[in-house]
Amino acid sequence: MNILVVLRMIPDSAGELQLGEDGRSIDREWLDFQLNDFDDHALEEAILIKEAVGAKVTAVAVGEGANRVLQMAAARGADEVVALQFEEDTMISSRDIAASIASMAQARSADLVLCGVQSTEDLFGQLAPYVGALLDWPHVSGTNRIAATGAALRVTQERGAGVAVTYDLAIPAVLGVQTASKAPRYVSGSKLREASKTPIGRATIEPSGFERSAEIRELRLPAQGGSGEDLGNDPENVADRLVTILAVNGLTANGLARK
Repeated sequence: MNILVVLRMIPDSAGELQLGEDGRSIDREWLDFQLNDFDDHALEEAILIKEAVGAKVTAVAVGEGANRVLQMAAARGADEVVALQFEEDTMISSRDIAASIASMAQARSADLVLCGVQSTEDLFGQLAPYVGALLDWPHVSGTNRIAATGAALRVTQERGAGVAVTYDLAIPAVLGVQTASKAPRYVSGSKLREASKTPIGRATIEPSGFERSAEIRELRLPAQGGSGEDLGNDPENVADRLVTILAVNGLTANGLARK
């Protein structure tokens, strides 16, 4: 079995976001980037299938910092790693990269394409459906367990409210992974150093073939509605401060508003 897994780099959600001068994009100059969490689970699922039934795993990463993530993928068990060259300082659009992923899957005779169910730049989870449409392969998104059985897959999909559905799916197929069967594994420093010797391939973006049906007109940062105060952990100081706050806001200690 040949598995192609997609790894997207996204802005660190803990970073401070600033808008670009055009008012329709995020200023990425000083942002840190990290691997999309759902794609991390897709990588782990690919490695678990490899360990269970034998497979070749190709990891393709796109976005700033892709090389270090590909080294991590190699340390975790990926057999081949490829960086998809993408225009810097732009949002990773599923529409724009889908054709390249589909082409790589065909060139490598992939039986299975895995990606995260969504990302912060693909909240509607469109990558798996786009790739499935281009390849004319069946696809399932929101998976939380994948088991390979010969020329088929048994896939569990989470539907919400505690409901899950299990499919028997013929390969080739495209899956959008929500959670792997096991948590993504830890990689030691020694394995990462060894993986740093792994050659990283290069691939270029191909025309998407999808017409743009919508565009971003304007972005706004959330309006700040108030602030918080750390009261510390000393009970007496916390109590005194709470009484002061109540008094300043026209409340007595027993919670009744002063007239």
